[in-house]
Amino acid sequence: MSQLLPILNAAKLFELCKIDSHFSELRTIAGFDAAIFNVLIGEPLNDYAELVQLAPASEAHHHSGPGGLLKHTLDVATLALKKRKGYQLPLGGSLTDIGKQRLLWTYAVFVGCLLHDIGKLSANTRLIAIHKSGKELSWTPSSGPLTTLVDKDNVRVPLQGYRIEFRKTPYRYHEHLALIHWNLLPRSGRAWLIEAPHIMAELTAWLWGDKFESGTIGQIIEYADRESTAKNLQVPPDHRFSNVIPAIERYLKLLRQWIQDGAIRINTNGGMGWVDEHGHLYLVCRSLAEKLIQECNSLGLKNLPQDPVRVYDILQEHGYALSTDDGKAIWTIAVETETYHHQFTCLKFESRRLIPSSRELKPLDGVIRIQEPGSQEPAKSVTESAPQENGQPLQSMATEGDGETAEYIQDAGSDQETASTISTQDTINEATDSTVLETESSTGNDEVIQETATASDTVADTQENAGPVKTSVSIIKNLEFEAPDTAQKFLSWLQRGLLEKTILINNPVAEVHIVEEGILLLAPAIFKTFLRLHDIPEEKHKNLSRRFANLRKNIRFNDLNIHPYWVSSTNRATKINGWLLPFNVIYENDYPIPKPNKYIKKNLGGDHGQ
Repeated sequence: MSQLLPILNAAKLFELCKIDSHFSELRTIAGFDAAIFNVLIGEPLNDYAELVQLAPASEAHHHSGPGGLLKHTLDVATLALKKRKGYQLPLGGSLTDIGKQRLLWTYAVFVGCLLHDIGKLSANTRLIAIHKSGKELSWTPSSGPLTTLVDKDNVRVPLQGYRIEFRKTPYRYHEHLALIHWNLLPRSGRAWLIEAPHIMAELTAWLWGDKFESGTIGQIIEYADRESTAKNLQVPPDHRFSNVIPAIERYLKLLRQWIQDGAIRINTNGGMGWVDEHGHLYLVCRSLAEKLIQECNSLGLKNLPQDPVRVYDILQEHGYALSTDDGKAIWTIAVETETYHHQFTCLKFESRRLIPSSRELKPLDGVIRIQEPGSQEPAKSVTESAPQENGQPLQSMATEGDGETAEYIQDAGSDQETASTISTQDTINEATDSTVLETESSTGNDEVIQETATASDTVADTQENAGPVKTSVSIIKNLEFEAPDTAQKFLSWLQRGLLEKTILINNPVAEVHIVEEGILLLAPAIFKTFLRLHDIPEEKHKNLSRRFANLRKNIRFNDLNIHPYWVSSTNRATKINGWLLPFNVIYENDYPIPKPNKYIKKNLGGDHGQ
């Protein structure tokens, strides 16, 4: 924007933003002595205010008006410290440790709130300083407050004001910049935190954007951030710096039009939406998000989110997608009628907010039940929502009384000796003995993975003859192995192949199996297959596995990437190993999870052990 804004000191900024400059509520909640509070919290807040000036927290989302970033930060800090009072930290600690560390945990939460959005001023929301001469100057928070800006000779720079400019940067890029503003804290506060590595580990993980490692600190601040955002989005903004139409307005316009025109089929087998007796509309989440993304792209609106999860967040943050009891956007439902029975993951809406008052959506002629996430119910009829467990028929295998196809698997052996063939039934043909699962073992080093293939290398030959694996799996054109996003492309290839059923699962020649704890990837076989299909030497599988580990998508076992599992048949059991992914990494939202392979278990019990 071209509007010239005045450079203000902290006191004036607090006055304009209607913020208590004494931080009375924060003082009460934090529980610090007055003098300590002033040094550790009060002074950083004043410095923060002079850094961010009247910058908004977003261009066209929450807190998008003047002073939005300052208001949001104070709001998040207040909400988070209130939430923190309900925790005894460290979790599971002794009463002595909880007492000694009480103020330190509180301070860490405050720091996480103070710095969580400061990176925006070095990323997508830039303050452009205007010299007295009218010349525009490049500025970031690392240059120091505009109120005291000096040049390289330490001479005060005469400024007449600043303007705000919005830039496009990668989503969440600002989080990676938060820690460069560590000096915003007083030296005593920094030293205090650094002496507590267990607390710093959570704090720095949160500021980096790593929700998996941010622990309780991350949970507390994420809650506060979500609450502050949602609260602000419920009221119309007084003024926005940008005239960009918010994503939520575009999404709602499309969504309402589709419902009105029948472009979204409702209460129909194979449809996207389901209405219960209370007037709630459940829309299959991933299908909805991808439809919105595709339509916006076709309209030339490619600056809108391309990540389905971000679409869910926007619909939830604005109060349209209703939250579950634990604050999540995703609902798992079972839909049952006389002719079909399916399970879906959906966003839940009040239908009255998406349709004209003169029209009413009729409820489903059947039953909609809320399910616990990850729960499965047997389908009464198989339709497009129930993926086939096996990519090819197994006529040569015996079946048990429940009618399910018997499955078998072989092991390369944890001792790296020649694998012995294990079948689930004595009737399995001897010709299948060459099918082997490859294993991967790890040293004590966290990230260095030693992958060993023995006689199990014969799986490559087996896969060459497995038609669906060779001919049906989607190939990424012009894949460059040295590109930084190769691991993400591997994950995308895996997800697409499993959802489109071109990668086999729970099959004698499969390298992917569903187990109770998640999705088991046989390695290095799955990495080698990806490389081979893209004409890249299989010898690079170790490099690919390390890159994939850096994505932090997999579930670790005792600080290793490898999980041991047991394959059992009627009278034998063999140990195998593989990587484990959470279900939602692949089956993100609108695809039911296939049944686990009943012959592969984490623990056998009895004499087998682990």
